[in-house]
Amino acid sequence: MNKTLSISLNNIQFTWPKAEKPVLNIPHWQVEAGQRVFLYGRSGSGKSTLLNIVAGILQPQTGIVNIAEQNIFSFTQRKRDKFRARHLGVIFQQFNLIPYLSVKDNICLSQSFSGVPFSEERIEQLTRQLGLNKFTLSQAANQLSVGQQQRVAVARALYHRPDIIIADEPTSALDAETRDEFIQLLLAQSQQTNSTVLFVSHDKSLATHFDQLIDLSAL
Repeated sequence: MNKTLSISLNNIQFTWPKAEKPVLNIPHWQVEAGQRVFLYGRSGSGKSTLLNIVAGILQPQTGIVNIAEQNIFSFTQRKRDKFRARHLGVIFQQFNLIPYLSVKDNICLSQSFSGVPFSEERIEQLTRQLGLNKFTLSQAANQLSVGQQQRVAVARALYHRPDIIIADEPTSALDAETRDEFIQLLLAQSQQTNSTVLFVSHDKSLATHFDQLIDLSAL
C-alpha cells in the first residue's frame, strides 16, 4: 500500500542572484504524512530557503515541488497563496503575533486567509488544550508572557488543521526547560491533527523528540 507523501522534492536547485553556486541542490527528498522531521544545518546552508520553497514562496530554478501531493508551482500565484494558507501552518522564530490584537483575533488570522469557516468551538478546544484560559482570549498579545505567546502561535498554526506545520527556529530565544516544553506541546497537538512537522533548528540536542533527523547538507 502506497503511503501518502506530505513533501516530495525532485531535482531541486536554487541559486541566489549573483551567487557562484546553488545554495540548494536536492536530487530527491520526500516526507510521509504525519512524520516529525528535525532539519538542521550550519548558518547559510539554505534552511530558510528550503522552508520557503516548501511553502511555495520561493520557486527553484529547476525541479518539481509536490506538497500534499500537489505540484504547487504549476499553480497561479493566487492559487498557490490560497493553497499555502489552507494546507500549511507556520510558527516563526519570534512568533509574529500582532501585538495590539487579542489572542482570539490572532488565532483567527489563519482562518481568514485559509477560508476555513470560523469555529468558536475550535478556538476554545485549542486554547484549553494548550493551557490558555478563556480570559486570555480577550487579552492583547503584547500583554502575554513568552510562554503564553508560544501557545497562541501554536494555536494559530493548528487552527485550520494543516497538512504540514513549519517551525523555523521557534525555540532559539528560550531556555532549555522551556524549549522542551514547547516542542512537546507542539508535537502533542500536531499528532491530534496528523500534521507533518518540519522543524528547523541549529540545536541538535532537540532532535530526540523527532522521528527523523535530517542534515541539510546530506540531502
